[in-house]
Amino acid sequence: MKTIDKTMRLLSFFTPSQPEIGLSELARMAEMDKATTRRILVSLGKHHFIEQNQITKAYRLGSGFLHLARVREATTPITAIATQTVEWLCDCTRETAHASVGSPNALITIAHKEPQRGTVVMIDPTEPLPFHATASGIVFLAFNDADLLENLLKKPLKKHTDHTEIDPDAVRARVAKARRDGYYLNEHGFESDVAGLAAPYLNADGTAAGAIAVAMPTTRKTDEQIHMVKQHVAAASARITTAIGGVVHPSIQKLIV
Repeated sequence: MKTIDKTMRLLSFFTPSQPEIGLSELARMAEMDKATTRRILVSLGKHHFIEQNQITKAYRLGSGFLHLARVREATTPITAIATQTVEWLCDCTRETAHASVGSPNALITIAHKEPQRGTVVMIDPTEPLPFHATASGIVFLAFNDADLLENLLKKPLKKHTDHTEIDPDAVRARVAKARRDGYYLNEHGFESDVAGLAAPYLNADGTAAGAIAVAMPTTRKTDEQIHMVKQHVAAASARITTAIGGVVHPSIQKLIV
């Protein structure tokens, strides 16, 4: 594995729910020896991309990323675009809407909105969305390099509910279906009694940058509701894709009325 690949792998383990990681734990997670892990962290620290908590000695992301994030948002304002689109999608469907961006190990929520009504699905934006257990994850895998899926399936998959699919061949079949259909409907996979319907939004090269989704209680899931949500999710996907310079995939375009 090349140095840059090792570096990106280390960085991918930092999340809102795990902002600080000790040296030994990070080396274990990345399956690298401690000496190599420390050498990479020291190099990142010199450029302020990694900081060390002087009390706990754990490592966390540094301020160096702020400049790059501001440049990215100024030139391609994906967070602002996602927020506007999620608000529109929530208002149209009267269900919880959320948008996420891809990372090597999971999807990270960048925008969400819950409707003002009785029973709704609540989103915790700090909780990573696993690829295999969510509709967003399945469509992200469907429109990305096959190596991402195969690397995921090399290790045992976690069951989040009694209905989480963890069989590798079954997950592959779900990803293939999402690729054909342009969306995916997942029930009970990440949370019990929740149905999620997602579509990817795409980069200029046709790969998924992230996903846009609606989550609803399964008690409200009817054929009519799914048809309506599917159209709006596809339209939301097209909005974000176009705004970030991507091209809407034909399988998604055909869903938009």
